[in-house]
Amino acid sequence: MTQLPLTAPLVVLTVLAWAASPATLSAKEPMQVDLAGDLNWQDHHFAMTNWFYKYKWNEPATQIEILAERGYGGVMLSLKDDPKRWKMLPAYLEALKKHNMRLTAIHARFYIEDGTYPQVIKDNLPLLKDTRVVLIPSVGSRKKLDRKDPKAVEMAVKILREMSDDAKKYGLGGIAPYMHIGNWIETIDDNVRIAKAVARRNVGVMFHLHHWQAVGNRDYDRLRADLVKSKPYLMIVVIQGTDKDKATHKILGEGTFDMAPLVRTLREIDYQGPLGTMGYTQSGDIPAKLDRAFKAWETIKAAAK
Repeated sequence: MTQLPLTAPLVVLTVLAWAASPATLSAKEPMQVDLAGDLNWQDHHFAMTNWFYKYKWNEPATQIEILAERGYGGVMLSLKDDPKRWKMLPAYLEALKKHNMRLTAIHARFYIEDGTYPQVIKDNLPLLKDTRVVLIPSVGSRKKLDRKDPKAVEMAVKILREMSDDAKKYGLGGIAPYMHIGNWIETIDDNVRIAKAVARRNVGVMFHLHHWQAVGNRDYDRLRADLVKSKPYLMIVVIQGTDKDKATHKILGEGTFDMAPLVRTLREIDYQGPLGTMGYTQSGDIPAKLDRAFKAWETIKAAAK
């Protein structure tokens, strides 16, 4: 389809209208959360340990060594609420210290009907003291309660405020619930709405590209609007290779989805938190894939300037 040329006055009007759009104006809203220091995405790139689900999963030290050798500055541990996974935390911490890497985040999990978050997480908080790590809890509902039910919201807010108190007590970087298809917090709208209800400086939101796509989002304008809308609460961003017309699990640098508009939007809204890549479903030569993904990120970042 051939696009008709725009006249100069129309171009000016279009640009002015776009610049004055509600999405753009909301980008100027003051931050409602405090970010963990010195983890700006332009300098700090992390990987989730779900890259290793099918490769050396029981070898935390090896995982961290692989990431360090390929240039990653930090890691997001996929521990959820599994006691076996949390037992690996000391080994992860030792390896991170050895390689001078940051513990960027931990993927945790709780269910709102439980009234609190898992004891296994609470028991390990002393090990995380002053790490500035961001806890990323998947928020589930065993009874599949409605996401906007006031009682369900109250249950979630209660637990997140408890986590908030404990995060402050132990010097953690904050709490940013995991937006995940099928979870009680599923979309970026869910995430922002709950962050506003919690109303704590250390409770914000994450943006996860795969799960943003998984609920049916495809449009770049919608992507920009959602990032702008979430900016005052945005604590962490996770991306991966995917396709523009389907939510797929690929490594960064592969797939038809152009990452440059996403990164340009992060620059536009002056997002200063961390950004990383996931490797869920990946198998085979994970070290080589991680190497390709990191190089792809450097290319994407440069192209989006």
